Amino acid sequence: MNSLQLKRYFSDKIDPDLYNLAKIISYPNLSTSEFIKRIREIQDLGITDIIFEGNTQIGKVSILGKGSVSIVLKVRIKNKTYALKIRRMDANRMTMLREASIHQIVNTIDIGPKLFKFSENLIIMEFIDGLSIIDWIRQQYLDKYRVLNIVTNILKQCFILDMANINHGELSNLNYHIIISYSDRVSIIDFESTSLNKKKSNNVTSASQSLFISGMISHYINNILNLLSRDSIIEKLRTYKRDQNITNFDSLIQTLSKSV
Repeated sequence: MNSLQLKRYFSDKIDPDLYNLAKIISYPNLSTSEFIKRIREIQDLGITDIIFEGNTQIGKVSILGKGSVSIVLKVRIKNKTYALKIRRMDANRMTMLREASIHQIVNTIDIGPKLFKFSENLIIMEFIDGLSIIDWIRQQYLDKYRVLNIVTNILKQCFILDMANINHGELSNLNYHIIISYSDRVSIIDFESTSLNKKKSNNVTSASQSLFISGMISHYINNILNLLSRDSIIEKLRTYKRDQNITNFDSLIQTLSKSV
């Protein structure tokens, strides 16, 4: 099943042709009543097609992604493609409204895919056609200056979040929270754990942990960039952590550029 065109659906019985969709929409606990409710939400938001594509599998169905709070599907509205987040039945929250509200806020500072529409259980956003950072960095023959540009872009977006006192909350594991498009556009995603109005956010330092210090991403980046002054970068990070300002951030970026 590659795609499904939706039709009005009002009965309390799940059509056999929609069984796989029902398992996805009310994941992980198949529920007829919840499925019908969410189908109506989907249709009220104008979605006409669900496209079963992506690198994540639920049973025999391909989707864009799966997390602890939601699953992500590729959908179509008026011949335009979007990403649809659907709240999992076992999520630790009752609605997607808080995440949607935060997503609207970060969009005002040009962070994240553009939010399009949302409802109680759904968020529709811009579809970024690209790769997770780990899949992107594993490509062969990546030029080190191209990698440096991506790393710098990630850190700059994190700095913008820090200056806005918005703490993403999960950037120490970038693989699930960064998409790099095929034109090398960097997008931070998933704002479900984001905190607002913190006196000191830690987006730059958290992302740097994943980029330079520990984990598979840092392994690839350190090998490709062949960083000459990794200790100097870590020292600049410590300085920035103590005093988050543009001067200390620029010093970090300059040290990184000189180390390549």
